[in-house]
Amino acid sequence: MSRVNKSGGKKSKTGRGKRPPARRSEARGGASKARGQQRPSAKAKAAMQPPAQFRVKELNAQQKCGPGTSVERLFRVDEQAEGAAKAHLVFLDRRHGWYCEHGVECPAVRQARRIGEADRQHIGRTNNGGMRA
Repeated sequence: MSRVNKSGGKKSKTGRGKRPPARRSEARGGASKARGQQRPSAKAKAAMQPPAQFRVKELNAQQKCGPGTSVERLFRVDEQAEGAAKAHLVFLDRRHGWYCEHGVECPAVRQARRIGEADRQHIGRTNNGGMRA
């Protein structure tokens, strides 16, 4: 049978009362701020930061990956963001398509595709389904 304490909350069997509710500022993990001093949103932070700069260089896929590779094209993408440099290797593979060593969603893949697909000829059907002459 549970007992009720003076504040109306249930008492545990150990005899301690219900914990008082935390204040709103404590629940968020920080001191309360004045109404005009709110933290900037993620979109505002992204707008404040300068965009990353990419430098794309094509490498010899046969030389780097070996003669029996399924990699058709290989790119080294150097990313410069906020003073920090990061190198990416982006592959165009027959089996797997475009991917980076950091994953398919890496922003370096988009940069390498722009360079890699710029010189490709589009042969085949047009947008309305007809063949090109």
